[in-house]
Amino acid sequence: MLDAVLEHQPETKAGTAPGLRLRVAVATKEGARVDLHFGHAEVFSVYDVDAQGARLVAARAIAEHALNEDEDPRQTIYRMIADCQVLLVAKVGAAPQEALAQIGVEATNFYAGKSVDEALAELYAAKKAAAEDATLDAGEFALMHAMLRVADLDRSIAFYTQQLGMRVLERREHKKNQFSQAYLGYAAGFGGMTLELVQNWQREEAYVAGDAFGHIAIQVNDIMRLCDRLAAAGVSMPRPPRAQRHGENIVAFIADPDGYRIELVQAPQPDQTAALEEAKQL
Repeated sequence: MLDAVLEHQPETKAGTAPGLRLRVAVATKEGARVDLHFGHAEVFSVYDVDAQGARLVAARAIAEHALNEDEDPRQTIYRMIADCQVLLVAKVGAAPQEALAQIGVEATNFYAGKSVDEALAELYAAKKAAAEDATLDAGEFALMHAMLRVADLDRSIAFYTQQLGMRVLERREHKKNQFSQAYLGYAAGFGGMTLELVQNWQREEAYVAGDAFGHIAIQVNDIMRLCDRLAAAGVSMPRPPRAQRHGENIVAFIADPDGYRIELVQAPQPDQTAALEEAKQL
């Protein structure tokens, strides 16, 4: 499987990524597919992957690695797969994804629903290509929005609509994560640059300018290749690519040299849509 995928990769300079090796943890029910939610897995299959193929090296169970019966299972998982570069899951939340990124583990649901062999082969080919690729085609990239945290969403909406002539493009209430969100813009709507306003329900103290800025968003294509390329270049990536729970966009967060977050957003490609829909049912 791995050789077949690599045969279709473009020719690159020899020796650019010598001896590339990956250690990958997989959340899988029976070892056949990437089909378990991060929070539902009790055992993670660990593979070593290189140019010769993928080899199963361990099946690590949370129960066997817990320090004691009171340890949070997430903390156990973080410790027991800390030697892995990548974690493949069917679903993963933003909080554990960021926690894993902090210890150098890229957790992604991009391969959800695929066979483990296929997923590992494609992952290795992508990482190898990224390590050898110095080019960037940003011809179809576009700024999408800037995000600001606000104390009173209704007050801010009134200001931007009544005083600056914007209109509300979308508003959502996120009960689970305790925040309200609105997108505002002009005639071009979501076809142009927009402003995202977020009110966190639990926030009582006023924001200062530095706290209020959230991130800028950039629309990209081929997000997995771009993020692999950025990772190979040493760019900080607090949240690797992940299909959104609401909607089908694939989203990642990177950080610029000053630590400001940049959201990368890509609509799913036609061949990804079926896999993502299937993953939602897992």
